[in-house]
Amino acid sequence: MNSLKATSLATVIVTVGLVGALGTLAEAQSPLESTPSKVVTGEVAQVKGEFHMAKDPKGELTLDIVDKSYVIITSHAGDEVRLELDDNTKVRKRVNPGDKIVAKISSQGHTLSVTRLEP
Repeated sequence: MNSLKATSLATVIVTVGLVGALGTLAEAQSPLESTPSKVVTGEVAQVKGEFHMAKDPKGELTLDIVDKSYVIITSHAGDEVRLELDDNTKVRKRVNPGDKIVAKISSQGHTLSVTRLEP
């Protein structure tokens, strides 16, 4: 009888551990952050950021520019949209006022990517 209880207890422990591991794996593969809930297209009206002097790999001083946000005017409605950028935002080419862009925004409101549209 004790071996039956021990076997049942071991089965429960393994099952709970397996369910927990699968739940963690499902969260890790969840596409919530990587799947855009909204895509906006528009013209950049304003770029906010900061700059500072830095050294390149050769040791020469360079100007390092870090964009923090873009304000765009959407193509379809003419609405003003502010895109906050962070370390996870993918920006292929830096944009300037007047550039046309497409941005992907997560369901939580994070800017996932910004792509400059070629003229």
